[in-house]
Amino acid sequence: MEDYREFVGNTLEEAKEKARDYFNCNHIEYELMPPKFLTVITGKRDIRIKAKKKEFTPEHAETRQKIKQLLESIIKESGFSLSVSETVEDEAVRYVLAGEDVNVFTDSKGRLLDSLQHIVIKATVRGDLGMNIIVDAGDFKKEREDFIKSYVNKISSTVRRSNRPYITKPMNPAERRMVHMLVQAEGDLKSESQGEGLYKKIKISRVTNNGNGSSQEG
Repeated sequence: MEDYREFVGNTLEEAKEKARDYFNCNHIEYELMPPKFLTVITGKRDIRIKAKKKEFTPEHAETRQKIKQLLESIIKESGFSLSVSETVEDEAVRYVLAGEDVNVFTDSKGRLLDSLQHIVIKATVRGDLGMNIIVDAGDFKKEREDFIKSYVNKISSTVRRSNRPYITKPMNPAERRMVHMLVQAEGDLKSESQGEGLYKKIKISRVTNNGNGSSQEG
């Protein structure tokens, strides 16, 4: 598309930051582009993306309002002392729970939080709106996302060094999506979800000689 432009960085975040600076906008939408041949051969894994300024439609606004209202209704009817705030990010709209009962949603590795997010999405989102919905409690998922970035970096180094696949622990859909994106950005690695249900493992391995470097979510 004509309104997309290409940006290159040493990391995905660096490429995204260049796009934000260019468009003078905090919210962009982007697609990863295949690495150039010499990038893989030399081990220099520059990340290429095409990006444009993120535009929100009336349908986006309506869905976001429904999500916030549903979250507030569930919290009120359940008797929790919590507030809900909304933050728009590049890839997602994040709804953050805050208050004295926030720890209820971060116990058991946040599984109650994952269930709440799953219910809200199923009840309000129809089709593909082009935005990821995240329901967080304080900085619980933010901190988890930072951990996943570091985790994928370590796994990538391990897979390259050993030339053997690595299988992660079970992850929820949002975490798996993040891992697939990070692995795809590496250029010489691929990922594939394994298992059934909400929580699945991910197999990360080297790209084969036929050039199959796609990431698969299921």
